[in-house]
Amino acid sequence: MPSRPVLALVAVVSSLALAPAETRAQGRALPHFNLQRLELDPAALGSLVVGTGRTLPQGALRVSVQGHYEQLPFHFQQRWEPGSGSGLVENRFTMDLTAAYGLLPWLQVAAEVPFIVSQGGSGHLGFRAPEGSGLGAPWLGMRAALVRQDAGFQLAADVTAALPVGSTALLARDDYAVHPRLQLGFLAETWQLGGEAGVLVRKKQELASVSGYSQDIIGNELRLGATVTSRAGESTRGEVSVVAGIPLQGGRMGGELLIAIRKHALSWLDLYVLGGPGVGPGMDTPTFRFVAGASFSTSRVD
Repeated sequence: MPSRPVLALVAVVSSLALAPAETRAQGRALPHFNLQRLELDPAALGSLVVGTGRTLPQGALRVSVQGHYEQLPFHFQQRWEPGSGSGLVENRFTMDLTAAYGLLPWLQVAAEVPFIVSQGGSGHLGFRAPEGSGLGAPWLGMRAALVRQDAGFQLAADVTAALPVGSTALLARDDYAVHPRLQLGFLAETWQLGGEAGVLVRKKQELASVSGYSQDIIGNELRLGATVTSRAGESTRGEVSVVAGIPLQGGRMGGELLIAIRKHALSWLDLYVLGGPGVGPGMDTPTFRFVAGASFSTSRVD
């Protein structure tokens, strides 16, 4: 019979031989980045997602909570085929808490804290779907009015920065992310227009090994947005917004068309829904997005 030392050696060798197989079964490690590409506007002076160059009045506070669903936010395709295929993340549901405060007549500060309630998908090329729940990357923002809103036209400089916390396993944070932009708006009696242009600066990640396509890169982007908002209704109003990301370091372009309805339930309470399709083959562009929430403010400001 084999001696005990021989049996022990066999056990060690067997465990070492099985270890790579177990590692492969667990899946390859994904590069980490923030999959969430949409930023909500905590002040929502006009659009819920596009700034109009306005700031909250001094001393005004707006706090909102919203549920946020995304379909296929992380999937791979050579050309845009709406709603088709599977993805490493096929469904993501997030709860967001946002707040904005008018610090000065021309200066506003804001913050957002997201929490991923659930997320699931299908494995791809040996990578396991990042499933589960956890904290997303919070961010802080500041907006300064350059042209006051009582002039008809508004112009503001806005910058947001993500805090380096959140779940890397759920693709919920970047190593760093800063988003400076300019916002322009025009306020009429029954409608308003808004537009913004900026650059999202973050770490470059090449994801060809994940998707199988060399064009799939996460990195710096030119971010553009435009909105038109109704102001005619006493208690209900609508808005249409378009947002787009144009890669600056390689990658694929993506955009979204988002339609929202806001209900002024009380002078201090707004209820709203927002949703629409993603457009383009960008791997982090969801095929559909839906948001529903409520905001609480110290006074009605819009």
